[in-house]
Amino acid sequence: MPYHKLLKRQIAKYTRGEVISPQDFAALMEVISQSYTSLDRDQELHNRAFEISQQEFTEMTQQLKEEVELKRISIQRLKSALNNIKSEKKDQLSSDDDDLLEIVDLLNEEINRRKEVERQLLLAKEEAEKASIAKSDFLSIMSHEIRTPLNAVIGMGHLLYKNNPRTDQLENLGALRTSADNLLVLINDILDFNKIEAGQLDLEAAAFNLKKVVKSIVSANANAANERSNRISLIFDDKIPDHFMGDALRLGQVLNNLVSNAVKFTQGGFIAVRVDLSELNEKSVMLNFSVQDTGVGIARENIGNIFLPFTQASTAITRKYGGTGLGLAITRKILALFNSDITVESELGKGAKFQFNIELEISGDDELSNLYQDMDFDLHQARILLVEDTLFNVLYASQLLESWNARVEVADNGEMAIDMLQSDAFDLVLMDLRMPIMDGYTATIKIREFNAEIPIIALTASATSNVRLKVIQAGMQDYVTKPLNPDELFMKIRKFLA
Repeated sequence: MPYHKLLKRQIAKYTRGEVISPQDFAALMEVISQSYTSLDRDQELHNRAFEISQQEFTEMTQQLKEEVELKRISIQRLKSALNNIKSEKKDQLSSDDDDLLEIVDLLNEEINRRKEVERQLLLAKEEAEKASIAKSDFLSIMSHEIRTPLNAVIGMGHLLYKNNPRTDQLENLGALRTSADNLLVLINDILDFNKIEAGQLDLEAAAFNLKKVVKSIVSANANAANERSNRISLIFDDKIPDHFMGDALRLGQVLNNLVSNAVKFTQGGFIAVRVDLSELNEKSVMLNFSVQDTGVGIARENIGNIFLPFTQASTAITRKYGGTGLGLAITRKILALFNSDITVESELGKGAKFQFNIELEISGDDELSNLYQDMDFDLHQARILLVEDTLFNVLYASQLLESWNARVEVADNGEMAIDMLQSDAFDLVLMDLRMPIMDGYTATIKIREFNAEIPIIALTASATSNVRLKVIQAGMQDYVTKPLNPDELFMKIRKFLA
C-alpha cells in the first residue's frame, strides 16, 4: 500500500530501498504511515473546530452587544416614562442607563403611595356609607314625623266631607284637601327617589282590580281638571280582564304622575286616558297605557330633559307650574322595574302624549272579585283594637271605623294592647309601629306568644323599603301606610275578617 508522503521522504532519506522489503518491517512502516494519516486528520478537525468556535464566539459577542444596547435603551425609556408619570414634583431620575436600583426604589415608592390612596378611598367609602345610612335614618324619621300629622289633616278633611258640610264650607274643604294631597305627593316623591337611588324600591305582587285602580286615578284628578276648565275622559278596553297580580300601588303612581301632569299643563283643554289590550295570553296580557293632552307641549330639544331628576322642560315651567321635577324621573325608574319604558310624542303648544306597555299576570282571585262587588263598607260590629298613641290619628281612625259599623277600643301603646288582648276578645288589631313604652314590633312578638290567630295589620307612617319585611317577621299579616287610604284600609280589614 502507498505510505504517507512524510514517511516516504524519511525512508528515502535514511534507508536504501531494499530495507523495506522484509515483511515485518513493511508492516511496521504501514502502521507508522497510518499514524501520520490519523495525525493529519486530527489536525484538520482541530483547525475546523477552531474556525467554528471562532465564528460562534463572534456571533455570540455580537448578540450580547445587541442585548446590552437593548437593555440600555429600555432603561432609558423606562426612566423617561417614570419621570412623566411621577405623582409628585421631585428630582428627575438620573441619566445613568445602567442604574436599575433607582427605578426599583421609585416603583416601591409609587406602590406605597397607591396603597395609601386605596386606604384613603376605603375610608372615604366607609364614611359615604355611614352618611347614606344616616340620610336613610333621617328620611325615615322625617317621613314618620311629617306623615303622622299629615294623616290627621287628610283624615279630618275626609271626615268633614262625609259629614254633609255647608255649601260655604265646601270651597275651604276643597282647598284643604288639594293642599294636603299636594304635600303628600311632594313627600312621597322625595322618599321614593331616595329609595330608587339606594336600589331599595321593589315591586310587590298582590291581586288587584285594574279597572278600579285606573278609574280611581281619573276620578281623583277630576276636580283639578274642572278647576282648570279641562275635560278628562277614560277609554278602557272591554276585552281586558278585571283582576291581575302585581304592584297596584306603583302602577297607580305611574298613571297618577302622568294624569296629574297632563291636568297641570293643560288649561281649557282635553285629557284622554286610554288602556288598550295589545296581546292576550293564557296567563298574562300585554297592555298599552297612554295619557294624551292638548296642553302646552314640550319643545323637541327639551324632551330628553324632562326625565332627569329635579329638572323640568324650562325654568319658566318651574316658576309657572311649580313641582320638584321628580315625577317623570320616578315614573321611568318604576317602569324599568316592570321591564318597560315610556315614550313621548309632543310639540310645543300642541300638547303631549305619554305611553308605555306593561305585561301583567291574570289573577283568578274570586275572593277579591267578591270584595269589590260587595263594597258596602259594613264591618258588622267587628271588635277592633286600635293601638295608636297620637290623639288626632285616634280620632280619625276611630270615627272612620265606627262609620263602617265597627266597635273600636283604643290602646295607647304596645304594653297596654297586650294587657287588653289577654283579658278580652277582639276580631282584629290595627297596630301603630312607633309608640312610647313598647313599639308595635315588640308588642306583636309578645302577642304571638299567647295568640297566634288574631289578624294584626300595621299602621305605619314610615315609607322605608324594609318595613314590610320587618312587619312580616314580627308576626303581622299586612300593613297600611299613613296617611290612611280609607278604601285600602277597609279592603284589608275585610280580607282578614273574612
